[in-house]
Amino acid sequence: MKAAGETPGWMNGSTNSGPSQRTGPTRAGISSTRRLSVAAVGAGWAVFVIANAQRIDVVPFFDRLRVVYHVDYAGVGALLSAYLLGYVLAQVPMGLAADNLPTRRVTIGGLAIMTIVSGLFAVTRQYWLAVLLRFCMGLSGAALYSSTVKQLLGAAPSRGAAMGLLQSGAGAGVVVGLLGLPLLDQAIGLWPAFLLLAAATGLTCVFAGACLPGAAPARRRAGSMSQQIAGVVRDRCFRYIATCNALTLFGVYGITAWVPTYLIDDFQMRRAAAGGVAALINVGLAIASPVSGALSDRLGACAPVVIAGVSALAAAFALLAVVHNVAGVIVSAVVAGLGIALTLPILTTMTTDMFGVARAGVAISLNIAVSQIASTISGVLFGMLLDATGSFRLLWSVGLAVVLAALLPAGFLRGYEAAGATPGACDVAAEKPG
Repeated sequence: MKAAGETPGWMNGSTNSGPSQRTGPTRAGISSTRRLSVAAVGAGWAVFVIANAQRIDVVPFFDRLRVVYHVDYAGVGALLSAYLLGYVLAQVPMGLAADNLPTRRVTIGGLAIMTIVSGLFAVTRQYWLAVLLRFCMGLSGAALYSSTVKQLLGAAPSRGAAMGLLQSGAGAGVVVGLLGLPLLDQAIGLWPAFLLLAAATGLTCVFAGACLPGAAPARRRAGSMSQQIAGVVRDRCFRYIATCNALTLFGVYGITAWVPTYLIDDFQMRRAAAGGVAALINVGLAIASPVSGALSDRLGACAPVVIAGVSALAAAFALLAVVHNVAGVIVSAVVAGLGIALTLPILTTMTTDMFGVARAGVAISLNIAVSQIASTISGVLFGMLLDATGSFRLLWSVGLAVVLAALLPAGFLRGYEAAGATPGACDVAAEKPG
């Protein structure tokens, strides 16, 4: 039954910040005191597009950047890992900022810094300076995710659908990085393409400043920063979600970052075409994420959707390991996109449900911090394995094993949802026999 005065539709919402029980398409106790405008949703989507395009933009050019910087595969893999390392190190401070400062200021500050740093990256030819700038881009990127999620999900009663739409922006951003930049490279050259992406980041900063919600959600006065962090980390449910997310993201970065190089090296595919095949992963993500979010809202549960997603991602790695032809890679890319859409946005939705909007910034950021450690390792590890063995099949087999391990914490999360979607529920569920 809907609460009195509740307005249907995920774009109507409130600033309710307490933990809430998932009750299907809407959540009990949410009133329509605020309306999330189409412009605000568009601004949040644009932030996700830019953040993910900047993260992945070096991947289609690994072979070319090896020559520019005079490094091996591990060296160019470090350009990706440097971004991810900065991203993970800044997550907790940025999450605390999102919970304790006006969230729009956190988002705008991150976009402004990323505009400057990515512009500098586009004009440098020194390897270690490029690595440092990529690290700084990761630091600024950390300001974008949890703050944007907190603003938009705070006003959306159907959080799964809202998060799914935001995640579709992430998929679109990776398509821009993997497919759009190689096309720009062919038209205007590599370094002008990087400069154009920096300019687009600046425009997004202006758009977000004008359209994102101007006030942080109302919340109770928080304890100290260490207490805010400890309150999240002590909860067993958080550890299940973070573990599942970490193992899944290891696989996501492995398949997204190395499929273009696989197609170029093993099948002599042109760079733009290889980026196009890899972009299918994120086309699938962009299309399927809103559907997966709406599905989790309709089911009133996240864990079954996550388990299906992890299984699909494992199937994508298995296809790459077993089938050595372009058609197999294409099918694998489509399946991987579906698997990612069924896992990452749903795990973020589950985190917000469990801790409420008031603590969403630090909870989501801690989750990302743990998860990105695995992502950072994957970039360098896969590069080292490829340098040592020259075998892509070994890379896909390692990715398959890691993703299959994610089914264990995902299974525990089913017990969490059966016990009730509130902090501490996992501890109760874990004590039940059987």
